[in-house]
Amino acid sequence: MTGQVTNGTTGAAVPADLPITLHVLSGMEETGTYTTTVAADGSFRFDGLVVGQEQAVVAETTYQDATYFSEPDWLAAAEGELSLPLVIYETTADPADILVTQLHIFIRRLGDSPHRLECGEVYLLSNTGERTYVGAPDAASGRRATLDFTLPEGAENLRFDGPGLGERFLERPGGFADTMPIPPGVATVSVLLSYELPYRPGLQLEWTFAAPIASVVIVLPGPGLALDGAGLTSAGTIDTQMGTALSYTAGPLAAGQTLAIALVEDASAAPAAAAVSSRPQDVALGLAALAAAVLAAYRLWRSPAPPMPAQVRPIVDAIAALDDDFEAGRIAEETYHRERAVRLQQAQALLEENAGDRDP
Repeated sequence: MTGQVTNGTTGAAVPADLPITLHVLSGMEETGTYTTTVAADGSFRFDGLVVGQEQAVVAETTYQDATYFSEPDWLAAAEGELSLPLVIYETTADPADILVTQLHIFIRRLGDSPHRLECGEVYLLSNTGERTYVGAPDAASGRRATLDFTLPEGAENLRFDGPGLGERFLERPGGFADTMPIPPGVATVSVLLSYELPYRPGLQLEWTFAAPIASVVIVLPGPGLALDGAGLTSAGTIDTQMGTALSYTAGPLAAGQTLAIALVEDASAAPAAAAVSSRPQDVALGLAALAAAVLAAYRLWRSPAPPMPAQVRPIVDAIAALDDDFEAGRIAEETYHRERAVRLQQAQALLEENAGDRDP
């Protein structure tokens, strides 16, 4: 098994003796790890390794405090020798190339309570440059903070998908900051969170964003609620496993711009019968736009919001099981992060492939 490390930053080289770790995954378990170093030309090799048809292999390296993975490969040994490309980048503290490609917001009533809401947010962070963005040192913690996020006033019981405050995230007045480096590419980092809010008719919610946002999708599962606000566009209804949901779009938004919405009572907002709009703009809100929301909604509420392709369901189930094992202390943090990243890559690839098949 071979591989090739390249430096995606113009004019930069691959450092000598860069360590490479190969992870072999079978089902939900890591069945082997192997280490080597790159040669002078950036290549690496693992000799005598046999990979079965149901196993995945992923190469990993850490460079300038940022971790990089190759794409998972499931090629059977009988089909030829595996070759894993792995790209690293130089780093920068300049956020000029950072963009929120998509922001998904889910808002629903909490259980049967008429006075409580549960909100879920999914940020897909992209980097249009050719250096990994690592942020600036945080004075209080000494760690590097990449992006600041605000929460609507009154938000309570903040929860993250995976490590939370004091781990990956730093507490801020009115919100939090992420510490995850953002490598170049589209949707290379995601932030998934949920929180609760006290509800009253006409409730105003506001978010202010540190980075520009290309697209916002807001989904309201369940009947009785609708949205109002400047810059919001109704995108009709989508059929979900939680019932028919209203969807809205907004954006693009500039860095520092505020998104403000109001929740209004509307008994006819989401009809009881499942109905999926066939308008082109609504179809565009399907799998491609809500790919990350499949994973987010499953994690936050254990119930997928948009329809899920059958081939993705086992991966999402595996991610949920990993999350549960990590929270219960049954899996080491390093193993958890690595295996979760691999499965997220696998799910994203399948969702993008499925979305591509649906494009006209």
